[in-house]
Amino acid sequence: MNIGLHKYLHKNIFLFTIVFILAFTVNSQTKIDSITALVENASKNLKTKEDKKQYIDLLTSLASHYTYDNIDSLKSISDKVYKLSNNLNYKKGKADAIAHLAYYNSYQGNSDLAIEQLNEALKLAKEANYVRGQINILNQIGSENAYVGKNSEALKAYLEGADIAEANNNKVLLSFIKDNTASLYATQKDYAQSIALYEEVNKLNKEIGNPIYIAETYSNMSDIYIRTNQLDLATEYIDNSIATFEKENDKEWLSYCYINKARILIKQNQPEFALKWLDISENILKDLTDDRTIISLENAKAKAYLGLNNTEKAETSVNKAIEIGSRFNLLEELEEAYETLYLIHKKNNDSDLALKSLELFKKTSDSILRRENSNSLGAFKTRTEYERQKRDTEAEAKKEIDKHQNYLFLAIAALIVLSFILLLIKIQANTRKKLYNQLIEQTEVLKKRENELENINKTKDKLFSIIGHDLRNPIAALQSLLDMFVSKDVETEDFLSFIPKLKSDVDALFFTLTNLLSWSRTQMNGGSTTPSNAKMYNLAHNNINLLSELAENKNIKITNSIPSNTIVWADKNQMSVVVRNLLSNAIKFTKTGGNITITATETENSWITSVQDSGIGIKPELIDELFSSDNAIAVSYGTNNEKGTGLGLPLCKEMITNNQGTIWVESTLGEGSIFYFELPKTGS
Repeated sequence: MNIGLHKYLHKNIFLFTIVFILAFTVNSQTKIDSITALVENASKNLKTKEDKKQYIDLLTSLASHYTYDNIDSLKSISDKVYKLSNNLNYKKGKADAIAHLAYYNSYQGNSDLAIEQLNEALKLAKEANYVRGQINILNQIGSENAYVGKNSEALKAYLEGADIAEANNNKVLLSFIKDNTASLYATQKDYAQSIALYEEVNKLNKEIGNPIYIAETYSNMSDIYIRTNQLDLATEYIDNSIATFEKENDKEWLSYCYINKARILIKQNQPEFALKWLDISENILKDLTDDRTIISLENAKAKAYLGLNNTEKAETSVNKAIEIGSRFNLLEELEEAYETLYLIHKKNNDSDLALKSLELFKKTSDSILRRENSNSLGAFKTRTEYERQKRDTEAEAKKEIDKHQNYLFLAIAALIVLSFILLLIKIQANTRKKLYNQLIEQTEVLKKRENELENINKTKDKLFSIIGHDLRNPIAALQSLLDMFVSKDVETEDFLSFIPKLKSDVDALFFTLTNLLSWSRTQMNGGSTTPSNAKMYNLAHNNINLLSELAENKNIKITNSIPSNTIVWADKNQMSVVVRNLLSNAIKFTKTGGNITITATETENSWITSVQDSGIGIKPELIDELFSSDNAIAVSYGTNNEKGTGLGLPLCKEMITNNQGTIWVESTLGEGSIFYFELPKTGS
C-alpha cells in the first residue's frame, strides 16, 4: 500500500465556509449539486465587484469537489476561474485557480510544471495576504515534492505552512499539514517520528472535534502499524476508521481503508476474505479519476490471488500495477509489484522469468535506496536550516525593535543633557575609540571562529556523505539479501552466488570504516600521536598480508624490500594506516598482472620509504591537489572499478605531518607512480 495515498486525498483542501457546512451534512454528489446551485444563483447577480468575487470563490469550491470525481471538470472550471480573476485582478482567485491547475498537471505526470505553478500561486497568495491560501498551497507544494522524491523541499514547505497555520490558530489546516509531514517521515521509514507526529495530529483532531479528521489520521496510523507488523493495532485503528467513513459515506477514504483492511488479512493468511474487501474498494475506485490510487489496490489483489495459488489472476493484477507504477514512476509500488511477480514465477517454476523479476526488484530497490540516501540527510538538514533561519529572523526582528527603542532613548537623553554637549562629545570620542579597538579584536575572534565552524561543517558533511553512501549502501544491500534469504524468497543457490560480491563489499566497508575512524579522530579532536621506535619492515609485512587477497584478485605481486634495520621515530598505528592506504591505492590503480615494490633509503637523520607501482599513473595537473580533501584522483574509480572515499591520501599527509615527516609523489602517466614519505630516525 502506498504510504502516501492519503496525500492524494488531502492534497487539495481549498474549502470555504459555506462548503464546510455542506461537507458535514451531505455526501460527495450532494455537495457538488448544492454548490452548483449556489453557483447558478450567484451568476444571476454580478453587479458589484464583491458579487463577482463571491461567484469566483464558489466556482473554486466546485472545482475542489471535482478533484476525484472528474479531473477534466476540475481543469475547465479552474481555467474559467483564472480568466475571471485575471479580468478582475483578483489575486486570491488567481492563486486558487493556478493551484488547481497544478493538481491537474500533476495528475498528467508533469510534476515540474505543477511545482512551477504552485510557486506562482504562493506568490499571489502572499501578495493578497491570503493566509488560508498560503497554507493550502504550501501543503500542496510539500505533497508534490514528496511525490517526486524531493523530500527536503517537501519538508521545507510543510514546516513553513505549519508555522503560518499555528500563528493564525488554524487547527484544521495545521492538522492537514502535520498529517502530510508524518507521511513524509514514513516514506523515509522513520516510523517512530511518523507515529509521534500522528499522535500530535490526533490531539489536534480531538480539539477540533471532527470525527472524519480523527478517522483519517487513524487510517494513516494503521498503515504504519501494518508496515511494522503490529497487526492488532492496525486492525483496531482501521476498524474505527471504517465505522466513521461508512457512517459519513466518505467513499474516497473508505476505498483506502478497505485496501488496508485487506492488507492486514493477507498478512494474517486470509486471502479469501481480503479479496472481498478489495472488491468493495475496487467498485468505489471506478468512480475516481486518479490512477495513482489504483496501483495499491492491484498490488494487494496480486498478493491475495497468490495466497490462493491463482497465479494467473495474480499476474494480471501485478502487471496492471507495474503499468501504472511505470507511468507515474512510483518506485515503492513498483518494488512491491516486482517482488510479487518474482514469487508468482517462482511458484510457476519458471526460473528464467523469476530471475528476471528478481533483477527488476533489486534494480528498483537500489533506485529507492539511492533516493533515500540523497534525501534522508537532506531532509534532516532542511529542518535544521529552516529552524536556524527562523531563529535568525526572530533575532533580527527583535534587534530592529531594540534598535528603534535605543534611538528613542538616545533622542530623549540628548534633549536632557543638551547643556553638557561638549563634555559628552569628548566622552563619546573616547568611548568610540575604545569600542573601535574592541570591535577590531572581536572581528578577529569572529573570523577565527567562522573558519573553525566552516572546517567543522566540512568535516560533518564529509562524514555524513561517507556514512550515507559508502557505508550504508553495502549494509543495506546485505540486509536486503539476507532478509530475502531468511524469508526464502531467494533460493540457496542464488544466495551463494552473491557471497563473493558481498565479501568484497564487506572488506571495502571495513577498510573505509578504519580510514573514517582514523580521519575523524584527527579532524574532530586532533587525534593522539605517540611516537616510538617503529620497524618499517614489520609494518609493511603485516599490511601486505592484510591486502594480499586484493592483490591476488588482480594477480599483482607485492615485494617488501625494506631493510630490516629501518627504524623510524613515529606512531606505529598511524604509520600502519599510512602504509596500508598507499598499498591499497597502488593495488587500486595497477592493472592485472602488475608489480608493487616497497623499499626504504637511509639518509643522515631520516629514512625515506617509497611505494612504487606499475599502474596507470597520475595526470600532472592532479598531482598538486593530490593530498587535499577534495582531490579528484582519490575518489576516482580504479582499474577494476574500485571506488575510494577520498580520505586515504589526505589522511596519510596528516599523519606523516603529525610525526614530523613529509610526503610527496612522482608519477609518469601510463607507467606508474612512486609515493615517498620521509620520517626521522630513532629519537634521542
